Amino acid sequence: MSTLRKAKMKNGKPYGLMDLTDMHVRRPLNVCKTASAHEVCHLGQGLCSDYYHFFHSRTIKRSTLFSRGTHSFISMEPKVEWVQQQVVKRRTKRDYKPSYPGPVQSSMHCNDNIHNCQSDMNIVGAWKRGYTGKDVVVTILDDGIERNHPDLIQNYDNEASYDVNGNDMDPMPRYDASNENKHGTRCAGEVAASANNSHCTVGIAYNAKIGGVRMLDGDVTDMVEAKSLSLHPQHIDIYSASWGPDDDGKTVDGPASLARQAFENGIRQGRKGRGSIFVWASGNGGRSRDHCSCDGYTNSIYTISISSTAESGRKPWYLEECASTLTTTYSSGENYDRKIITTDLRQRCTDSHTGTSASAPMAAGIIALALEANPFLTWRDVQHIIVKTSRAGHLSAPDWKTNAAGYNVSHLYGFGLMDAEAMVKEAERWKQVPPQHICVENADKQIRYMQHPTATGCTDNANHHVIYLEHVVVRITITHPRRGDLSINLTSPSGTKSQLLANRLFDHSMEGFKNWEFMTTHCWGEKAAGDWILEIYDSPSQLRSQKAPGKLKEWSLVLYGTSVHPYSFRSDKPRSLAETQPDDEYSEEYVGSCHPECGENGCEGPGPQQCITCLHYFLKFKNNTRMCVPECPTGFFWDDKKRCKKCSPLCESCMGSRSDQCSACRPGLYLVEGGNNCVISCPGGFYLDLGKSHFISLQKIPHTDWLLNLRPHVAVLSQTPPCAGNAERIARNALLQTSAQNARPVSGNSANSKYSIPPPTCFFGPVCEIQSESWTNITDNFLRYTLSCRNKATLAKC
Repeated sequence: MSTLRKAKMKNGKPYGLMDLTDMHVRRPLNVCKTASAHEVCHLGQGLCSDYYHFFHSRTIKRSTLFSRGTHSFISMEPKVEWVQQQVVKRRTKRDYKPSYPGPVQSSMHCNDNIHNCQSDMNIVGAWKRGYTGKDVVVTILDDGIERNHPDLIQNYDNEASYDVNGNDMDPMPRYDASNENKHGTRCAGEVAASANNSHCTVGIAYNAKIGGVRMLDGDVTDMVEAKSLSLHPQHIDIYSASWGPDDDGKTVDGPASLARQAFENGIRQGRKGRGSIFVWASGNGGRSRDHCSCDGYTNSIYTISISSTAESGRKPWYLEECASTLTTTYSSGENYDRKIITTDLRQRCTDSHTGTSASAPMAAGIIALALEANPFLTWRDVQHIIVKTSRAGHLSAPDWKTNAAGYNVSHLYGFGLMDAEAMVKEAERWKQVPPQHICVENADKQIRYMQHPTATGCTDNANHHVIYLEHVVVRITITHPRRGDLSINLTSPSGTKSQLLANRLFDHSMEGFKNWEFMTTHCWGEKAAGDWILEIYDSPSQLRSQKAPGKLKEWSLVLYGTSVHPYSFRSDKPRSLAETQPDDEYSEEYVGSCHPECGENGCEGPGPQQCITCLHYFLKFKNNTRMCVPECPTGFFWDDKKRCKKCSPLCESCMGSRSDQCSACRPGLYLVEGGNNCVISCPGGFYLDLGKSHFISLQKIPHTDWLLNLRPHVAVLSQTPPCAGNAERIARNALLQTSAQNARPVSGNSANSKYSIPPPTCFFGPVCEIQSESWTNITDNFLRYTLSCRNKATLAKC
């Protein structure tokens, strides 16, 4: 792991930021006049419209001194409310460089049918239901992405990308001999590498749009993080981050004020008020006995903290444990375990991506599938669905427990391994959870020596009443001569114990914790009322220079949840993908102009969902709401009453709702001629027409042309993820239909004669002239030869 300290090169010259300053102002502000008056250069707006970013050329870069004079004068401006000098922060990528030089095996995502692992994430199941991430936008916050990579160029989204380090629109990474800036490109491929191009791999959400923010390849400041986290929140759905403070077992660090504001703005305003989704890698500090509760990013209620497991279900050596982890995906375990295949710099592929860095983008891809199934999920809905659908399965941990709400949970893996198919099924029928309530319970502020204080959950404030829990936060201030000697547990009224902090061997700091927030998800779904027990243990080590005990200065309990059961209004029937809630603004008689899609009978409001009749078509949802649209969206057809109805999940477009009424297929599927149904592999008696992306019956091919038309089959199949690997199966099927007795010699009669296999009535597979060692094993040799043709790309020999 490396801490990033290099400046990007432009026109052959390095450049970097000087004295970085941010201001919060009361608008309007004459920025140019203010900048000129204080001899600073304006770098543009920062987090929001009333934040501005400057640098001062007279301060030496990386100066250890604060520019108090300059800042004092700026703060005296009548419209300036807040000013802060930016400080470079240490941020590391959460992959690792294996020390073992042995061979590397690879896997993209463990699958029962391919790798014989005990439990998979059911990604193929989600694909089979028609979900591939279409219309969902994911951005990788990292060291840039190689936007022209063959696996990424098709899904690259310029609007979801930016170079914060270089202050331009191009997120291309900086190239060097060590390929140091490969990390973001690798993460992007896991999410949205294109299907059907036979280059490297296929992403989990292979039809999602992918962008990248270059923000780690330079000085990382609070403003750099805030700009990255708040990029185009109405366009970007999911932000994936596989980095954080040093995983060295001694650092306590998290987002500063601007980044915290970016998180809060994102969940409140992002995605049209539904909330941006922030996915975070939990950390690789296992070898340093680090604890991810000391990382303020993974410890936040606004992020989805992702853990890793090996294919075997064993704990990877780099894994950190903490109560804030929500869920788990695959990565590598030991050095000899398979690692992740994904895209790499210089338009290459890699089979060695690993660490929790590899797990977070997988989770982002799975969440993209769920958002395609229901784009109206809020940020809290997504977390609820993850909790409900993750499963312990074969994951091995000594601390699995079942909380009072019936969820299995662990400090290693959160609620277990993600299940993509279960998530999209749950998303299809999901109803938004009730509003979030926040209850703050302040404990007695009397200074105490280390002991076991007790608090009672709040029950008497209707506006903040929390009955059913989601996140629980302990906000705490402790002074201590050696912070690493502390461990902290929290026990809920139902008896669920969360380890908020474990002893850290390398943490010699005397700073203690100042208003630090420890978060647990282990009480999810439990009731809040009752006694909460906070236990703080001080275990003096031999490394401790002072034997004085620490002091608990103050602490408070923050309960997040709902005042009613989150699923009490759920319907057992599949629900609409879009639920339009009535707005109080339009409860009275409407007298304004109507939407252009409204018909001649007028409307009850300005939106297309308030039309009384429609000009063109109306899209009806299962909760009996409807919206007027100029044409039916993809995946719908219109009937004789101008109603848009849903096609089969396999159809891109259709003439009816049945699976045999498709007119075009979802990506990765093909239309069978004459049957109007979409299939993932060719049925017997059909071959793939490359130009039309559908199958044609062999019986319609002139006898003289049959060999020419079938010859491309193996190459086509190997280029069709998620169908890759089916050539062997199809070759076997062809051999079952063609017995050795049907083979006829081309020349000679010896055991080494050359044979060709004639076309049977329903033959589907490559056609080759083969050299057989003997008549009896011609079938085996046929199979070996066809696979050789595919692997070596020597199809001209077939």
